[in-house]
Amino acid sequence: MSGAVVAASEQVGASLTAARVAEKNGQVAGGAGSGSAEAVPSGAAVWQFFDHETDYPDLCEQDLCERLGRALSFATVSHMDDAQTDWGAFDALQTWMRAAYPHVFSAGEAEVIGHSLLVTIPGSDASLRPMMLMGHQDVVSVVPGTEGDWGHGAFSGDVDDTYVWGRGAIDMKDQVTGILEAVEYALVHGWRLRRTIVLAFGQDEETNQFGAHALGQELERRGVELEFLVDEGDYRIVSSAKYGAPGFHLMHADLAEKGYADVILRASSTGGHSSNPFGGTSLGVLSQAIARICAIKWPVRLTPLSAALLRELAPAMTSGPLSELGIACAADVDERANEVARACLADPQLFPLVTTTCAPTMIEGGSASCNVMPQDMWANVNFRMLEGTTRADVLERCREAVADLGVTVELGPGSSEATHAPEPGGAGLAYVRAAAGRYFREPGESSDRTPVRVVPSTVIGATDAANYEHICPACIRFSAFVVDDDECARGVHGTDERITRHAYLQGIRFLLRLIDLACVQVDL
Repeated sequence: MSGAVVAASEQVGASLTAARVAEKNGQVAGGAGSGSAEAVPSGAAVWQFFDHETDYPDLCEQDLCERLGRALSFATVSHMDDAQTDWGAFDALQTWMRAAYPHVFSAGEAEVIGHSLLVTIPGSDASLRPMMLMGHQDVVSVVPGTEGDWGHGAFSGDVDDTYVWGRGAIDMKDQVTGILEAVEYALVHGWRLRRTIVLAFGQDEETNQFGAHALGQELERRGVELEFLVDEGDYRIVSSAKYGAPGFHLMHADLAEKGYADVILRASSTGGHSSNPFGGTSLGVLSQAIARICAIKWPVRLTPLSAALLRELAPAMTSGPLSELGIACAADVDERANEVARACLADPQLFPLVTTTCAPTMIEGGSASCNVMPQDMWANVNFRMLEGTTRADVLERCREAVADLGVTVELGPGSSEATHAPEPGGAGLAYVRAAAGRYFREPGESSDRTPVRVVPSTVIGATDAANYEHICPACIRFSAFVVDDDECARGVHGTDERITRHAYLQGIRFLLRLIDLACVQVDL
């Protein structure tokens, strides 16, 4: 390669890395925070859904929060280029984990594979397939130049009366340490585990997912088959009105995920003075290419998982496109699946559920002067593929669309295929629903508050869970460490990331209940 081409390739890689980190899991990164807690904590809104907060009364909130803060103090930032990652921070985190949770590491077999951690805690009944609780150790970096915007240092792990602060407080060291806290509690209290528990903590979910892939391959080599797993999911409790069924709230249990692909387009021209644009400019050609790619029509259909979600909600639909279509019961969804899919396609909230999406996100290399034509330019178009559409399909159709323009088309780093969307059911989802139903309920004063509904769904981003699909029939992406919408938008990958102490404790209660139901009682 020429020096110019090498430099351009390095620029593309660096820019895509930043974009992937900022937009992980299809969520919009938050902006800078004020650095000070509000007089009324934003977390107070989500607290209204909490119930049975007196369970496990010997949980020491201060100790739990201080240990989370300590975990947040390790700067376990992953990079697309592994050589840039400080693996010493991961080693230090794991050394601290072994000291902070001695019963977990003495009762279980702990292995480090690469820099990922695998802990197997055997149950007494070998006929029961294991449950996996998982998360990732790595976090995203702080955007250069914004360090001073943090009211609490990104790796301070500060704990005050309301919050625990630091990078990873939401995504997702809260869930990692919460898992360790719950398993440690169960072991200290002598719980007799019938089902084996596997803990899997990857090293680079935010970037390459090499760690989770290696763990999944190793478990497959050993012949391990899981009953179900729980990984990170949506951090929010949301209104059912999104689906045209107002009046209650939902938590999503994502059982599958869409594929992810960045398509990189490159165009070159000779440049020169803009008064003589004979043959066009690289910017003009690139613009045509983007427009053609955006005009590609992708298949529209209901996956089994989306159909299951809508079947559950159909009796409550009183507004929105499906209500207008006359969908009033579960049978309507199946009998009129094509019509339902088309109606979803026209709705801004629902259309990602029924088709592959295409979004131009980046363009670089334009001229710095208005009268000078650009030369080498590139653009990125981001795809989230519905099950049935592959990375190869995306690449082939994009190349066909721009074949006569002289534009090069290639896949960017970090792409992944859509996972299989199973019909929901089975023990795993039942256990999650039972545990969540105790701790997350509709607001109210009565002693018999209605549980928040846990509905099957598809996540539009990428998680480590996909790396275990070949050994696990129920990969459940669900987070009980909940935050408000504004906290999620502001704090996930944003400035002054934080979680409320209340939310952290409630998430641990959920995990304790899940372990009790799935690994001690076993029978629901």
